[in-house]
Amino acid sequence: MRNATLNQFCVWLEDTPVSQAIQVSEWIVPITQIIHIFAVSAVLSVALMIALRLLGYFATEQPFSSTFSKCWPILKFSLFLLFMTGILLIIGEPSRSLANIAFQIKMILLITTLFTLRIIKRILVNPVTDWKSGYESERVLQLKGKFLAVGLLILLTCIVVAGRWIAYT
Repeated sequence: MRNATLNQFCVWLEDTPVSQAIQVSEWIVPITQIIHIFAVSAVLSVALMIALRLLGYFATEQPFSSTFSKCWPILKFSLFLLFMTGILLIIGEPSRSLANIAFQIKMILLITTLFTLRIIKRILVNPVTDWKSGYESERVLQLKGKFLAVGLLILLTCIVVAGRWIAYT
């Protein structure tokens, strides 16, 4: 039942004027894909900097909250671009994405990644619990940060793999 409903939705979406315009255009999909890939690169770069800082390999001379606050606006803007370009790509080829198991896995991983970033922001960027002060010891915060950093890197790697897998499933 769910697959039939999803397939019906994909067929309906493919027949909309916006989808038809995207499908017949020679430049919308390539330009959208280029922006999408640049946004993916930005997200991966910023997330890597955040993870490396949490693991103690990058910008260790400054508090984590400082590093994160510099990265957060870039991350939010890049995620916004990913969302907007992703919507365009879905509208242009809904059957290729929405009904694709790799796409569905990618979306679950993305939601988990966003949740992980919010946890990092809430737990580790809070000025009351910054690395050098607060209610928790510095060691406990560092362990939480390292655990979250490794999780973030694994999630991002899986998202890239799932994104590439979409083309082959």
